[in-house]
Amino acid sequence: MVYLLIKGPSYRGLDFDAREKVRENLRKQLETHGIRFVEYGWVWDEEDRCLLQVGQYAHRDDASLWRNALETMGFEICIRNHRILPEALAKSKETDL
Repeated sequence: MVYLLIKGPSYRGLDFDAREKVRENLRKQLETHGIRFVEYGWVWDEEDRCLLQVGQYAHRDDASLWRNALETMGFEICIRNHRILPEALAKSKETDL
C-alpha cells in the first residue's frame, strides 16, 4: 500500500494553534482549486513536516494521475509506503519492545 501526500511546511517549534494555522492554510489552498475532502488525514514526517494524505493506492503507478494533477496546481507531493509513516513507526517500536 502506498500513500500520496501533500507536503506542507515544518511544524517544528510550533504550538498547537500555529500548527492548526498551517493545516488551515493548506486546506484553503486546496479549496482555491475546487478540492475539498470529507476527512483530512494529517501526518508528519521525520523532520516534523506537515503532510496531508490525499490518496491511498495498491501500487505506486496507480497514484500517478492524481499526483501529476496536484503538482500542476503547485503542491509538493511525496509518496510513502505504510512502513515509514510516523504512526506506523510508533506502532512498530511499541511491538519491538
